[in-house]
Amino acid sequence: MTNHTLFIDNLAFAKKNERIAGVLSLADCPRLNELLQHFAEVSESNSIPAGSISYTLQGKTDAAGQSLLSLSLTTHLSTTCQRCLSDMPLQLTLNFNYLIGALSEADLSAAEVDSSDDFDLQQASQHMDIIALLEDEIIMAMPIAPTHDQYCGEIVSQSGEKPNPFAVLKGLIKS
Repeated sequence: MTNHTLFIDNLAFAKKNERIAGVLSLADCPRLNELLQHFAEVSESNSIPAGSISYTLQGKTDAAGQSLLSLSLTTHLSTTCQRCLSDMPLQLTLNFNYLIGALSEADLSAAEVDSSDDFDLQQASQHMDIIALLEDEIIMAMPIAPTHDQYCGEIVSQSGEKPNPFAVLKGLIKS
């Protein structure tokens, strides 16, 4: 683990129309690693290195002067199929839009954001952790019980009938 940290002042970042793009190692995401089988292998069609998250964070302000962040990320993970219990590759390409609000903790919990809104509310912070944001969004986007879409390898199942362990004793009873 590299203990890599990346903090921004999200309000200033948005007002200056700044942009950050990079590749983050999955080794920097311990909570995400708990959910993974192992790092995914790189396929030929895959431009992202194994065990990494490619991301772009763009700040901007809209016509109304609101501060916004746009996050795009792509990662290739390896989880366990819950049907056949074998490795299952999982590709995630995610896009998020955040509205930066200068709200106190009490205001933030009381604020109701309509579920049909195109933006998630993000509290203004001088030390917003980008790595934690990436990790949180990937964890929330992962399926709870991942399964292969089509073919699962051999599924081993047992019939409902089991031999009776006392069948041998039945022969010992005198009639």
